[in-house]
Amino acid sequence: MHPLRFESVRANGVNRHHYMPGERPAVTRHWPGLFQGWPEGPTPFTEYAVNNNNMEEVAVYVGLIWRLTEGLARYALPAYYRDEAGQSLQQTPVLVDWEYEVDPGELTAASRDKGFVPGCSTHGFRPGLAGWRAEDAERAGLFHLATPYDLVRTLHAVLLDASSEIAVFAVAPGPARHAALVTDLRGADRPSLTDVIKGPEVFVDLTIGSDVGNHDSIMVASHVDLQARIDALSADYERRIIAYEEQADSLIDTAAFLRAMPGLCGVALRDR
Repeated sequence: MHPLRFESVRANGVNRHHYMPGERPAVTRHWPGLFQGWPEGPTPFTEYAVNNNNMEEVAVYVGLIWRLTEGLARYALPAYYRDEAGQSLQQTPVLVDWEYEVDPGELTAASRDKGFVPGCSTHGFRPGLAGWRAEDAERAGLFHLATPYDLVRTLHAVLLDASSEIAVFAVAPGPARHAALVTDLRGADRPSLTDVIKGPEVFVDLTIGSDVGNHDSIMVASHVDLQARIDALSADYERRIIAYEEQADSLIDTAAFLRAMPGLCGVALRDR
């Protein structure tokens, strides 16, 4: 069986569900072409943020997060690489003062979860750019995710380092709720998930470790108990992973790989 398992704990009125793959990733048999040259045009990375380090499990993460947050408006807060995410998404971020932090080097859910921390960005290292303002360097950016491919494009921006992290706030649709979320993420007082997410809304932190000693994780939080829903999705992805691994060695080229990915991912990337 594939280790797509979430452990759950409830604290301060919030249910937290943690996925910690440890030494064994969600996908264990990989397409051999990930370790070969790719042709010009669509590639595993351009389409799914999959590469020969962060492999097919990334497609599983994208699909799982999108399906788990169905019916809600999704906003991404990428850690550190705010401006790069803006370029990738072709959006101007809504600047906020706080971002979420998970320590990729820690090995337990409790020790990894650092909660909200003051925002930061690469902006502070690039004075002289058009529109550069020193006061914006220590602010994070909130982006709207209209499609699953927007989540992929955000991954394109953050998969540049030893580890990368994206927090997704899935909240009730509408401008008033978006404005309230922005207000919660601004100001001198440190936010808490208990207050930031309301009712059946969902918060998801996706952390991906690239260098040795850094580890992937997914943390899902909500005031409602999502265990049954997460279990059903996890079982579905176990079936998808098994079906994909059975054909991985027979995928003859990049085009064949990309045709196989929707079955693994479980969503159409550009569907709204």
